[in-house]
Amino acid sequence: MEASKSHESLTERERLVLNLIVENFVRSAVPVGSRMIAKKVGMTLSSATIRNVMGDLEERGYLTHPHTSAGRVPTDKGYRFYVDSLMGVETLSEEEKQKITDQLVRVSREVEVILDAASQVLARVSNQLGVVLSPRFFQGIFTRIELVPVAEKKVLMVLTINSGLVRTIMLKMDAEVSREVLECTAEVINERLHGLSLQEIKRTLDGRLRDLNIPNPELALTIAYSMAPQLEQVVHRSLHFGGTNNIMAQPEFSDQQKLSNVLNLLERREILIHLFEQNDSMGDLSIAIGEENREELIKYCSLITTSYHIGGVSGTLGVLGPTRMHYSKVVALVDFMAKALSNILTEEVAGSSSIN
Repeated sequence: MEASKSHESLTERERLVLNLIVENFVRSAVPVGSRMIAKKVGMTLSSATIRNVMGDLEERGYLTHPHTSAGRVPTDKGYRFYVDSLMGVETLSEEEKQKITDQLVRVSREVEVILDAASQVLARVSNQLGVVLSPRFFQGIFTRIELVPVAEKKVLMVLTINSGLVRTIMLKMDAEVSREVLECTAEVINERLHGLSLQEIKRTLDGRLRDLNIPNPELALTIAYSMAPQLEQVVHRSLHFGGTNNIMAQPEFSDQQKLSNVLNLLERREILIHLFEQNDSMGDLSIAIGEENREELIKYCSLITTSYHIGGVSGTLGVLGPTRMHYSKVVALVDFMAKALSNILTEEVAGSSSIN
């Protein structure tokens, strides 16, 4: 989890009251009054004492009260203290874990379909917006190309990246090409490009294919250049999300401006991709609360993210919702989903599944 922020100390009484207010407000979305706290703590604290503690917490920025309500709600600072110092992370039951895994395994053998299913599962279990960003394939290293004649004037090109991911493309040739010539062509391309990142290949392809000493250099050039558009598609990161209805049903988004901001974010995918890319290199689970988010459109939201892995490449997944979020459950969900997705995708590519 993201490193804890430094906090001023709170007394045990203040910690107790803050914890009860956060957990009750997250559950009910109703400002929490002293009477509610008194019922929870029994005779250990008087109502007057609870009101004084709530007043002190509000004065120090952990709580606020909406309009004329006597009840209090947590501020971003209050949620941050709760997440770092009070919250206990829930444990998903074995039944919940198995159900999630089954929903990912049975959907398809194609990576993009599995990623889309993962975003839907995140949304359904968290009751928020579930987001999955595909791996950063620029990190991938070109392993080899295979050229397989499948019919007259048709050749199947198979591109393999070191993560195990494979892309297949059907090429239409001007004339029939023998298997021997195709093997010779694939061999020279592999010699020139093996071990290079996709980014390096895109940048230096012209220079690396000069002076080919093979019987049919024009064919090698034609095939190598036909790889370029495919590499463009491979390096493009896809974004999957589900749960838009979950967001719209949250009482926080009865505010038209807040709802408009979220819908604007979903329409401008490049912003959402950038948000998740910022957390690519962090590795550990990250929680950004309210004003901690760099993006203005989600200053009233919380974003919980972490990375998943396929071979040598990594992607990012997470949950976005209002700051009034069931943090202890969502943290457990996001952490488990990353591990489950990594295992499933690694097994898929190890089994030579293909992405078309």
